[in-house]
Amino acid sequence: MSLYHPNGVNELVSTQKPTADTGLEVVLHPLPLLEISDSITRSYLRQLKPSEYRGAVVGALLGQQNGRQITIEASFSCKNHKNDDGFFDLDKTWFAERLTQMKLVHKSPELDLVGWYSLAPKSGPLPLHLPIHKSITALNDSAVFLGFHLEDIISPIPGDPLPVTIYESNLEVDGDDKEMKDTENSTKMVLRFRKLPYTIETGEAEMIAMQFIREGGANATSSTPVPAIIDQFDKKIAVDDGKGKRRAVAANDTKGEEKIKQEPPVEAVTTKDANLTKIETEYMSALQTKSNALKMLKARLNLIIAYLTRLPPGFTSGNQTVAQAAEASRASGGQYTVPVNNILRHINALVTNIELGAPSEALQKEILQETNDVNLISMVSDLLTSVNQLRDAGRKAAVTERQRLANRKSGPGSSRGLGMGKDLL
Repeated sequence: MSLYHPNGVNELVSTQKPTADTGLEVVLHPLPLLEISDSITRSYLRQLKPSEYRGAVVGALLGQQNGRQITIEASFSCKNHKNDDGFFDLDKTWFAERLTQMKLVHKSPELDLVGWYSLAPKSGPLPLHLPIHKSITALNDSAVFLGFHLEDIISPIPGDPLPVTIYESNLEVDGDDKEMKDTENSTKMVLRFRKLPYTIETGEAEMIAMQFIREGGANATSSTPVPAIIDQFDKKIAVDDGKGKRRAVAANDTKGEEKIKQEPPVEAVTTKDANLTKIETEYMSALQTKSNALKMLKARLNLIIAYLTRLPPGFTSGNQTVAQAAEASRASGGQYTVPVNNILRHINALVTNIELGAPSEALQKEILQETNDVNLISMVSDLLTSVNQLRDAGRKAAVTERQRLANRKSGPGSSRGLGMGKDLL
């Protein structure tokens, strides 16, 4: 049973299957995901309580809507407040002004409000999301809701997709009877959400931003695990040190302010990569990535080799079937691995692909011929350059020799030499 839905069923999620011609197509860009993660981080730094975390992290999604296709290209966090029911709602005046400013910024291409985002469980939206959703749909009746699942970040599972679910909202008839009734009995309509499939699309500018973040995160280390950060929400308060700076200390620490004043200045931490240039840092990051890939490849190969070498001897010699070898492996108490046809087929396909990917003798000969042609052209080019340089040297030598002969003819015995002697006298 769900923690947020005691009966185990989310009544806000629609159970109707959308038709093929009416479903929305959503194209998600990575920049909104970066802004959402930044908004979550800033909410933690503001010492927000976990009970208020889901309703307080709210933002608007900007993009384009062309028919039934919606693109989510940008986003910004929103200012909210609690209404009379205790739920969070948008500050209408602030939101209208900020939306106008964001439209002026994103004029090429022109982006408009297409939805909003917030933290939500994987089971679907909660009742606390309805006030903000109604405020957004008042501006765009086809606005989508992007739910970010924080529990997938705290406890990640390998192979899971992005911790994001996108919903569209529709008014549906409440109850099991979905047929039209007479006009005398009014039909009750309720707001429900339906999951939408989405695809990821990345532009050139976004690829540059993602590359910068990847390079910065390659050398980053975290000393505090993510679950510990969530546990610290209720245990931390902000203490002013009297210089305009605030620091988070334990809530039960009554001498937090004194500790701040008595702490010695923190010395700058120097690392061996501090003097590297940007190009050298990028080169080191690329080498580190390749090293990690080689380590992973080696680990996978060792796992395959260990699996094959620990198969039962009767199975490898061909005297046992898969079922007989599986029984023998289970009876060995873990000494032998259990043969599985699916795994063996994958290993066979992998080995076959490696043989197909290796260059054949004819391909190696062709590569060698092309390499020789390139080297020959390079040598001919160097030879022509040397001939041109030699020709220029010959021309300069000829000019120098003619000048030397001309100077010898116009010596002291010549008329020119006498005239020069008179000038000297």
